[in-house]
Order: sequence, then C-alpha cells, then structure tokens
Amino acid sequence: MQDLYIEYRDGKLIELSIDGVKFSSVTAISLSHEVGETLPSVSLTMPLGVGERLEPTSLSRENLRIIEK
Repeated sequence: MQDLYIEYRDGKLIELSIDGVKFSSVTAISLSHEVGETLPSVSLTMPLGVGERLEPTSLSRENLRIIEK
C-alpha cells in the first residue's frame, strides 16, 4: 500500500481509497501501523450484493500489484 485516503465529514465517511481504488459501502475500517514496521494493515468490512464487482471495470492492469507474504 502506497497511498491511503480517508475523507470523513459531519460524522460520515465521504471517501475511502487505497492506491487509487475507491471503496464504497464500507461499514467498518481498521488500521494498524506500528512505528518502524514496513507495511500497514488495513481491514475493511462491507456488504456484497449479487453481481457486484470488487474492483472498478476501469482499473488498469498496471495498477494491480502482486501481494507477497
């Protein structure tokens, strides 16, 4: 994760994006990042409906990264 953007206004989540990918309908966010650690940990909770996609159709292949454990 290179970029994390959270906009919260008047007690409501307006926008959440990670590395340019926007997430809507998020019902819970958990962020953990200890000083000196190289990678933060973000957990999102959101409802998924029938036929919904996890990534926007306009997302280019260049933006996708392989996550190594």
